[in-house]
Amino acid sequence: MPARTTRQGWRRVEASAVVACLAVGLTTVAAWAAAPVPRDGWTLELLVRAPEVSHPSVVTAAPDGRVFVAEDPMDIREDVKAEARAGRIVCLHPDGRRTVFASDLHAVFGMQYLEGKLYVLHNPRLTVFTDDEGVGCNPRDILRDTLPEPWALGWNDHIPANFKLAMDGYFYLAVGDKGLFGCTGTDGRRLDLRGGGVVRFRPDGTGLEVFSTGVRNILDVAINAEDEIFTYDNTDEHQWMGRLTHMVEGGFYGYPHDFIPRRPYTLWMMHDFGAGAACGTVCATDDGLPATMAGNLFLSDFGKRQITRVVIEREGATWRVAGSEDLFPDPPDDFRPVGIDWTPDGRSLLICDWQHRDQKANATVGRVWKLTWTGAASPAPRPEWWQRLAMGSTAGAPLAEMVDALGHPARSVRLTALRQLAADPADTPVRSRLVEALVDPARTTLLRVHALWALSRTDDRGEVVAAVRALAVGPDPTLAAQALRWLSQQRDEKARDPALAQLAHADPSVRLQAAVLLGRLAAASGEPTAPAVAGLVIERLAIETDATVRHALVNTLRLWGLASAAAWPAIVDGLGDDREPVKVACRFALREVWAEPVLPL
Repeated sequence: MPARTTRQGWRRVEASAVVACLAVGLTTVAAWAAAPVPRDGWTLELLVRAPEVSHPSVVTAAPDGRVFVAEDPMDIREDVKAEARAGRIVCLHPDGRRTVFASDLHAVFGMQYLEGKLYVLHNPRLTVFTDDEGVGCNPRDILRDTLPEPWALGWNDHIPANFKLAMDGYFYLAVGDKGLFGCTGTDGRRLDLRGGGVVRFRPDGTGLEVFSTGVRNILDVAINAEDEIFTYDNTDEHQWMGRLTHMVEGGFYGYPHDFIPRRPYTLWMMHDFGAGAACGTVCATDDGLPATMAGNLFLSDFGKRQITRVVIEREGATWRVAGSEDLFPDPPDDFRPVGIDWTPDGRSLLICDWQHRDQKANATVGRVWKLTWTGAASPAPRPEWWQRLAMGSTAGAPLAEMVDALGHPARSVRLTALRQLAADPADTPVRSRLVEALVDPARTTLLRVHALWALSRTDDRGEVVAAVRALAVGPDPTLAAQALRWLSQQRDEKARDPALAQLAHADPSVRLQAAVLLGRLAAASGEPTAPAVAGLVIERLAIETDATVRHALVNTLRLWGLASAAAWPAIVDGLGDDREPVKVACRFALREVWAEPVLPL
């Protein structure tokens, strides 16, 4: 049985650990003087330690409770070089067995389980393995050239790292400031990202595109119930900050040249947690924790030796930190958390612990912990088909039950139902039932939003798109914002007028999505519409007070100018506008624009 960490019971575990270390002759592994002791309400369980699993970097779990742990020896051991391909993935089975899922990998820093497959980012490629009872089979690369080889100075840092699935059907990937150059997906689409940011792609390797830019060293993304994206960044130039940031589409966050001091044309962080080394980031979106923790972020910090729970709440078009607490009041020096992820019930947090400082040494170290909430919680029963479908079974489930599950309190259940319902875009009965749910005001907003995204690849564009356009101008701001975002991904040109109308919506989150939609429509629209759209956006900029919406509107102006020379006269004229907000916005829209049509103006 795994040992449980308590003040009373730790001495027995410590003694057994010392014996184990002596028996296998590990180098530079000190006896544990102490173990991490969590805050009241939590217990800590040791799942595995070196040498059974060593140098753990990232962890994830399958719906049946198996835990996949990736090893990254090249970032600790002096005798392991970048080209050695010494990374591997170990599967921990609930019955205590261990299997080697995959080996001969580059350093693994991204890993997610989805429907019977394990997606593994081991730069310079992202590979999908079929799960055969804990052994990886049929590897297939879906992204190539995610990082040039060899790594700078032999370190696997500031790199593309972990990724998470959103209800829009995309994986969102954290990219450090080494960037992406020549990265290609299965559809041949090439992506170049100079510096750090967030990119997205579909699980089949298509649709690769940049989402946001201007970060330094993010290793993960957290996604909440509304598909909002959050990152935790380590920036130690000029000022050492731990930046918790809300990432919006098209957002630029300043790094490296425009973040100290803060510039008015960049977006800013939600909170600075000070000096540290930001690592794993997750959001509590299942119902295994109490309702007071729903939507909280959990941040892993290697430098602070800490897991921090962060309470966030809406503030205009973005979010703010409303409170936080460290889950380990007095962590020992050898507690070095990196990758984190949830167990399938959403009640426990899996923690990769390097158990070592960020320096090279010929050491075999590392632990994997399970931090479990022991207080009150009221999880809803899961459908009997959930685990089966989440593991990749093709056996069906009752249509009505799956539609109802789109409103389940656990996001893992909702996403499974969503993806099953979206699997066959030509299925008319499924489409009809989803449209019924989408437009039914008696259904919860949560269910209707998931029904919306389950329809994102339907073959019947007419009925569905008409319903979504109506929601985009409807009374529910959450539905309106999600509908605008849906239309944005579809690049629905007929959504231009609803988007322009919603620039005046009372809710800033709706105005934000309207601005993003207009920007995405720039490349698809003809020149005759460009001056009118630019003029209307400029008029909105004259009165817009939300900084995040203003940033999106400026980006929209820029995109329309780059897509159509007919937009530039209105933007250049804005430089002489008597209204200071318009003058500033147009100047920002023209920053770093190298467009010949601007010169004669």
